[in-house]
Amino acid sequence: MRYLAFAVAVAAVTTLSAPAARAADETEHISRTVALEAGGTLRLKSFSGRVTIRAADRRDVAIDAVRRGPRDRLDAIKLDIHTEGSNVVVDANHRERSWYEFSGRNNVVETDFDIQVPRHANLDISVFSAPVNISAVEGTQKIHSFSARLETTDAAGSIEAHSFSGAIAIREHRWQPDQRIDVNTFSGNVEVAVPASAQADVAFNSFSGQLNSDLPLTFNSSSRRSVRATLGTRGSGSGELRVKTFSGSLRISQ
Repeated sequence: MRYLAFAVAVAAVTTLSAPAARAADETEHISRTVALEAGGTLRLKSFSGRVTIRAADRRDVAIDAVRRGPRDRLDAIKLDIHTEGSNVVVDANHRERSWYEFSGRNNVVETDFDIQVPRHANLDISVFSAPVNISAVEGTQKIHSFSARLETTDAAGSIEAHSFSGAIAIREHRWQPDQRIDVNTFSGNVEVAVPASAQADVAFNSFSGQLNSDLPLTFNSSSRRSVRATLGTRGSGSGELRVKTFSGSLRISQ
């Protein structure tokens, strides 16, 4: 509830100040290339705008960012890009003082990201209302959002995706024996596309959502709010697909 109250407060401030902000907005374009160690992680935190991440045959991270806001806000709130060990860290709204020191205006800069990463990079993405689109990344992916749509395509690694109200779409082009997909959302619908050969233990928990599958499922147990099933023919221990939601539905497709 405290998180929801904060979200409502932020939305109210944004709405009230939007006309003035649009009138004074400026655009700032930043491009950076940062080396990423093998097995390293891109950790990105953003509030609004969009995030697009594409994998490529490269060893570094190429970041292209477009920031929009009044000049004083662009000067006070920085795009911070640095390394921490084997990780590349990107913070779209870095400030010296805490956001609790509210100054009567928006405390974020809307930022659009276009990022290229190595194919086997790991991702740790956290956004508030920025839609996230990820393509061809074969490392592990952790994606957290409040209200934006999350979509990852041509994935090949384990995925953890959490959202409050945004829809989530996951499309795996390859399935490993120990593959794990873990999704948690309040009201967003979930679609998971897997290869026809995928084998996994499926757990779906929901208060009012429904489970639909284009692929054969063997149901092990079922109740009003919980379904346990097996995808494929090999049975237990071949991978996991776990989805928990309050009112969203799950669709499994190929």
